[in-house]
Amino acid sequence: GAPVCGAYVNAAGGKGGGYKIKADGGEAIFVRTDVGESAQVIEMFARTEEAFGRVDIVHNNAIWFRHGSATELDEKDWDGTLNIGLKAIFLAAKYGIPVMRKTGGGVIINTGSVHSLVSFATATAYDAAKAGVLGLTRTLAIDYGPDIRVCAVLPGAILTPLWDDLQVPEEERVRYAQMVPAQRLGTGEDIANAVLFLASDEASFITGTSLTVDGGMLARTE
Repeated sequence: GAPVCGAYVNAAGGKGGGYKIKADGGEAIFVRTDVGESAQVIEMFARTEEAFGRVDIVHNNAIWFRHGSATELDEKDWDGTLNIGLKAIFLAAKYGIPVMRKTGGGVIINTGSVHSLVSFATATAYDAAKAGVLGLTRTLAIDYGPDIRVCAVLPGAILTPLWDDLQVPEEERVRYAQMVPAQRLGTGEDIANAVLFLASDEASFITGTSLTVDGGMLARTE
């Protein structure tokens, strides 16, 4: 597989991903990065280019959010959610596209959500950020094609460590699984497979659009 630069604000988590890639025979570096800070994003791309000579694929996958209605949500939580959920994608494009174009272009894949298409109670900032991801994805595809493709992947209920961080009880997890036609929660591998497809040559005519990976969640009308 391709060499990877993992950019993560948490050093332990980021290095852990790098160790796994190396253990599986791949090549990886880790650059501690707050993706909402332009100086750190610039440094991350510089170190990636220095290590591997090029950048072909950018996957924007960072997440940070707090729930709350508009009257309940603190401004700092709104700002934090939009900073990581939307501004970070803008920064990755602003500073990543010039690097990608040095070697012929590439692909940017943005992680949106089913929240990009439908809204949920008290997800004020998260819904706004994820809806913005779709708009930004389309605009970037228009502005920078044909050598830069830009797509979004829209996960549904995906079982990640975030569920443990949020202390989602087992009965709630079962309820989420039963809500979708697939009758299970998604996995990180489900999303990774979608991202790999969008990054591949098989998806060379796909840009400015999104791929929903939700087990059929949005197919339900009740």
